[in-house]
Amino acid sequence: MLERLRDALIDRRIRSKAAIHHTPLDRYRVRIARDVHQHEDAFRLLHVAYAFQGIENIRSDKLRITPQHVLPEATVFVAYEGEQCVGTMTVTLDSPAGIPVEKDYPEAIERLRNHGSTLVEYGSLAVVRRCWSTGVVVLLNIAASYWAIHMLEATDIVMGVNPKALPLYRSLYGFRPLGKPKQHAELTAPVAAMSLRIADGLAHTRKYWPKPMASGRTIAEHYAIELPECIEIPARLSSREVTRWKLPRSVFQELFINRSDRLDTLDPTTLAYLKRWRSDQTLQASENTKDFFIKGSPHATW
Repeated sequence: MLERLRDALIDRRIRSKAAIHHTPLDRYRVRIARDVHQHEDAFRLLHVAYAFQGIENIRSDKLRITPQHVLPEATVFVAYEGEQCVGTMTVTLDSPAGIPVEKDYPEAIERLRNHGSTLVEYGSLAVVRRCWSTGVVVLLNIAASYWAIHMLEATDIVMGVNPKALPLYRSLYGFRPLGKPKQHAELTAPVAAMSLRIADGLAHTRKYWPKPMASGRTIAEHYAIELPECIEIPARLSSREVTRWKLPRSVFQELFINRSDRLDTLDPTTLAYLKRWRSDQTLQASENTKDFFIKGSPHATW
């Protein structure tokens, strides 16, 4: 009883302060990362944000790339203010290689699959400090949700968050815990898994955020019907067209092989699945390039 009362008070305070319908639609532009520069912006911002929180060791040249980022199921969203990247979030569709939070909550994720759910995970979220509480996360969430609903045909969203953020996501979007907090598998931090049935999330948003944004549409309408103009992603794509938005070969080679050791750290299941999507020629060409630099080329830059 006391816990429910506490949650109700927290929810009321969060909603009274959020006012997400006031999110500016002319300050930021949100798009899907398509080239090396945009991916590098996202991965470097993610590393800096995690280092700032003390959950990852800081390195000036570090890019935070998860195992799922190398797979075609990952879609990296980036938010720009002018020419500066100020926010990023990744949406990962479930696949035989799994999703990131599964490392910490395998049983809970498997239960969702057994219920027939098509899962996407929202993760790798980072926003520059001065843009906190300015609407960047709202816009990234609208873009991610529209993509999950219309392009990936997902039924459920899962996330791994800091336990302190549980009330926030429960209040704003209707997420529910999947289990007790645990120690994160990769980061020096606790994690709590949450899930949301997309249909329930739409109902929650319609109920608690009925006011229209500057576009004239509500948050739920932007999820389900039409994106605001500041979110520059396709309105509709067929399943075949979606594959064209997968990570380009040149970006894959540059970031995941030539400039990081991410492929060397993949578990056997993820690596085997990756090889179904990337040709031997692509992987071998990059390996030869890396060997060339390692052997001491005078032009090596890493």
